[in-house]
Amino acid sequence: MSGTILIVDDLATNRIVLKVRLATTPYRVVQAGSAREGLRMAMAEPPDLVLASARLDGQSAAPFLRALRRDERLAHVPILLLQSTDSAAERLALLRAGADAVLTRPVPEPLLLARLRNLLRARNAEEELIGQTGGAPGFAESQAALALPGQVTLFAPDRAAALALRARFAETMPHRLSFLALDDPPPASQDLFVIRLGQAQAEAGLRLLADLKATPGTRHAPVLVLLDAAAAPLAVTLLDMGADDVLFAPVASEELCHRMGCLLARKRRVEALRAHLRSGLEAALRDPLTGAHNRRHALPWLERQIARSRAGLAVMVADLDFFKQVNDRHGHAAGDAVLVAVTERLRAHLRAGDLLARIGGEEFLIALPETTRAEAQEVAERLCHAIRATPVAVPGLRAPIPVTLSLGVTVAEPRPGMAPPAMQTLLEEADRALYAAKARGRDQARFCTRSAA
Repeated sequence: MSGTILIVDDLATNRIVLKVRLATTPYRVVQAGSAREGLRMAMAEPPDLVLASARLDGQSAAPFLRALRRDERLAHVPILLLQSTDSAAERLALLRAGADAVLTRPVPEPLLLARLRNLLRARNAEEELIGQTGGAPGFAESQAALALPGQVTLFAPDRAAALALRARFAETMPHRLSFLALDDPPPASQDLFVIRLGQAQAEAGLRLLADLKATPGTRHAPVLVLLDAAAAPLAVTLLDMGADDVLFAPVASEELCHRMGCLLARKRRVEALRAHLRSGLEAALRDPLTGAHNRRHALPWLERQIARSRAGLAVMVADLDFFKQVNDRHGHAAGDAVLVAVTERLRAHLRAGDLLARIGGEEFLIALPETTRAEAQEVAERLCHAIRATPVAVPGLRAPIPVTLSLGVTVAEPRPGMAPPAMQTLLEEADRALYAAKARGRDQARFCTRSAA
């Protein structure tokens, strides 16, 4: 089952007609005969979409909309309303009260179903991100940010039409607007695109929409199409190809501005969810104390480097000398400060493409792609010196804490006709070399006596 649609209409005949129209779809349909019943049903079991009459209980559906939106669980459930007569003023009032779209009866069945698919697709994409992040990040404090003006490009059939759009909308829109002809190359990125289309520009408009939705820099930017009434049948194709909203010209600038603002707010909500998800994924791969990568990131990374390596790959296991004494003498807070300082020094002496991971209490894994044995020796000695040279200052302690580092090193150098070494083999070789460095007095780097081939 693809979702639940709640139909709310005072007239039973209207509810029956809508249910019949949805009979061939995969949606589960439930019905309410009044605003109060619809609100009760929505709160008891939040639907995936609400399809309602623009007038309920003998009045505007605006109070019903506001009541739905006050419930946090229903705040972003898509709502599609159906007007009995085309009224721009009523439509704008309903949109401002919380409707996502308002259509005028009679609505062609293909357009109704395309609009439902469009709204459900947007909702499902947002819900999927919320599920992946374990819950939406708090937006209460960022509503002002969601409503900020955006960078908007308006495409018109030609330059003359673009100038006409500029004259009509530039003074009334809060957004930063740029105007282009349909055949002009689109900008690399933008907050929102508006495409003005007539029947004569159908092919060019569809091609532009497809390009915008396929290009990495623009595929997440919402697209609103302003369509001539004569080209109305094109709306179904546009919605199914990924247009986020379709309006029929002429449209009042207030309604256009409102719809643009809603699309921008949704885009920013989704961007915040994606950023939250990326942050969570990044946190799962990093050590929370030092910010270095952890074992979960390091071992798959090392496997990939071994498989693709075409030059030497140096692998080092580093361990702080006598670190237990630091914790015993100065406390674990001091030990944490030492680990953070050591990580920063190690990172400062590695390249951007090198690996630094904390894989144990005071143990680090370092890997250097495209590195010869001689280069690995030089880097290892530099790392030991960087840790040894300056004792670590710890807040609250009079004297800084001297710290040294022992390193075990092995280098995998590809040989024609031979398989690359196993990751475990390299790690064991680096470990043996580390034990040798410890046995020879610590504060030094030692190579494995037999580097991996």
